[in-house]
Amino acid sequence: MAIPKNQRPLRFPCECVSASDENYSDPWAQITKRKLLPNGTKEEILNLLAREPMTLSQLAEALKLSPPSVHTHINDMVKSELLRESAESEKKHPTERYYEPNFPVFKAGECAPFLSLCEEMAQQVVALFEKKRASMEQAFNKTQLRKQGWELGDITQCLYANMQRAARAVLEQRGLLTPPQKHANGASWVFWAQEPEVDQKKK
Repeated sequence: MAIPKNQRPLRFPCECVSASDENYSDPWAQITKRKLLPNGTKEEILNLLAREPMTLSQLAEALKLSPPSVHTHINDMVKSELLRESAESEKKHPTERYYEPNFPVFKAGECAPFLSLCEEMAQQVVALFEKKRASMEQAFNKTQLRKQGWELGDITQCLYANMQRAARAVLEQRGLLTPPQKHANGASWVFWAQEPEVDQKKK
């Protein structure tokens, strides 16, 4: 980096786009920064394993790829702790290794009970953000940004991100959110996947 040692680097919307080692944004950013999911094949593997644990040979057949190629992907994902061996399948098939995602995968039906709660909390955040709009405008008018031709709307995403991250930090301190966990390769992240809701019109 060409940034002087006595100067702190800029914080961008996500440290996943920065050369800085500082962790300051979303707890899954290092998945991107460390390129743990660098291509579509690894994502396809996760999609298949989210349905049910599978062996290397089953994955190779489903993906129409050679077993050595799939083995390379599986090995990478086990090392990065995105995958793990399925203990339940080991009991049923002790001679074969079955793999599954090493993070929670919410099935669409399991998400349903939480949707109304999330929508309720989202509406409360929206109401608060709208209520503070005048205060944001006043604070913005005291900066040099207005003189440079920018408007409040140009930085509202930044304000929202800072609000969200500050809330996350407090919730982590209070034990209401699990903080990023450090993994064997040194990366710290919290990750999950979620099935999309079924579009009723497509049924």
